[in-house]
Amino acid sequence: MEIISRLLSALGPSCSRIGRLLQTSLAVLGQEKLTIVPFLVLFAVKLGRALLLLYLLFLAFVTRDWDRAFPLMLIAMIYLPMETIVQTLLQAAVSKIGYDTLTSGRSSGPAVAHALMRNLFALLFIGFVSAIVRHVSESKQNGILGFFLAILVFAVTEVWDLVSNFGISGIVVDNASVRTLVQRLKELRAHVPETLAGVIGIDLAGSLVSALFAGGILLGLFGGGAAGYVYADHLPQAFLAQFGSLEVNTLPSLLLLSISFSLDALVKSATVCAKSLYFTMLYVLIVRPQELEASQAAAIESVATATLGAKAGAA
Repeated sequence: MEIISRLLSALGPSCSRIGRLLQTSLAVLGQEKLTIVPFLVLFAVKLGRALLLLYLLFLAFVTRDWDRAFPLMLIAMIYLPMETIVQTLLQAAVSKIGYDTLTSGRSSGPAVAHALMRNLFALLFIGFVSAIVRHVSESKQNGILGFFLAILVFAVTEVWDLVSNFGISGIVVDNASVRTLVQRLKELRAHVPETLAGVIGIDLAGSLVSALFAGGILLGLFGGGAAGYVYADHLPQAFLAQFGSLEVNTLPSLLLLSISFSLDALVKSATVCAKSLYFTMLYVLIVRPQELEASQAAAIESVATATLGAKAGAA
C-alpha cells in the first residue's frame, strides 16, 4: 500500500491526499481479519480463470484432446461475465465489513451474508451491467475511429467504476434499491473530481504493478519455450508438443506463465478490494459521518480533503 500511496503522491496534492486516505482506511480496517476472506475468494476466482486458459493451451498444443477442450472452451466463454458478477458480490462483502468495522469496530460473517442476501437483486444488477461494460471495454476496434472509441470506452468504464463502487456502498450501507440508488448517487456530485481521481489513481497504481508481470508472460512464452526446446529430452514427456518439425517441452512455459498469472491475479484482487474499502469510507464520510466512532473519525479526518473534513466535522 505504501507503493500505491507514493504513486498517487506523484500525481499531485489531491491524489496524495487520496493515497493517504486509502492507506489510513486499510490501517483502520486492518484490525478486522474477516476482510481477508473475500480477498482470498476473489484471488481464487481470478486465478481459476488463468489456470483454465493455461489448461486449454495444454490441451490444444500438447494432447490435442479436442473432446475435452471443447466443453472447457464453453466454460471459459461464460467464466468472465460470471467472474464479474461474483466480484461484485465480493466487493459488497468487503464494503459491509468495512462499514461495520468503521462504525462499530467489528464485523461478522452472518451479518455480511445477511446483507448480501437482502440486497441480492440490486447487487446482481450492478454485476450484470459491469459485465457488459467490461465486455465492451475489451472489444478492439482498428483505425482512427477505433482510437476515439477506445478513449470513449475508457471514460465510460472509469465513470461506471466510480458509480458501481459508490453504488455498492449505498446498497450495502443503506439497503438502497436500484430505484433509490439514483438519489444516493446525487450525493456524489459535489465530489466527482476527487472520487474519479481516486478510481483512476488506484487503477493506475494496480496497472503499473501488473505491468511488471507482463515481462513474465514474455519470459514464459519465449524463455520458457527456448528452455523447453533445449532440454526437451530431460523434461517429462507428457508436456512435449510438436510444432512442425520442432519438439518443444511446454512445462517451463506453463510454469512461468502460471507464476506470472498468479501474481497478476493477486495484484488485481488487492486493487478491487482496496477500491471497495476506499469508497466505503468515502460514502460514510459523505452520507453518514455521524456514525463514525470518535477514534475512527479522527484518523480519517486527519487525511481527508478539506471539503469532506469540514462536512464530517460539522456533522
